[in-house]
Amino acid sequence: MRLLVSDTSPYARKCRVLVREFGLSDTVEEVDAHPFKDGDVLLAANPLGRVPALIMDDGRALTESLLIGTYLAAQAGQPWTEDWDEWRLQTLGSGLIDLAVGRRVEMVRDEALYSEYWITRRERGIARALDQLEDEAGGLGEPLGFAGLTIAIALDYLDFRYPEAGWRKGRENLVTLHAFWSERDSFAVTSPPADG
Repeated sequence: MRLLVSDTSPYARKCRVLVREFGLSDTVEEVDAHPFKDGDVLLAANPLGRVPALIMDDGRALTESLLIGTYLAAQAGQPWTEDWDEWRLQTLGSGLIDLAVGRRVEMVRDEALYSEYWITRRERGIARALDQLEDEAGGLGEPLGFAGLTIAIALDYLDFRYPEAGWRKGRENLVTLHAFWSERDSFAVTSPPADG
């Protein structure tokens, strides 16, 4: 299988971590496919032009990190427990990533095209999501699960692209969760490059 990724994408990073956590590195080859370059391989796998995309052995591709993660877990024999609360918190973490990425996209547009409305709206949503996740994040480190990983990746992405959010202030549960994941090899080796 081939996993099309970009090293700065938090969505692709989630899948890259899962490949390592599930012991699938020997069966999944990571291929750099920067989404803004519209490369032929990426567009053939995902006409939406987004990463990650997992090209399965039969040539069909799975897109979106949630679907790919579920497939990888199945390939590894479902090593992490899943329940509705886990799914609920995972999707909230994914939404936090969506808002942070949306803010980033807005911030790198030509300054004449900035939309303060959309920047501010996303920043308010980020703050609300962080507050709710702080209330519910206790105990998400062990056992390993999709929710804790997704939230930790969202927090790391905030450090990478929106450090002024100051997400750590008054959010000890999130700090603990982030620290737990930061110590794992799978998380460390998939960190985005500092110059990204």
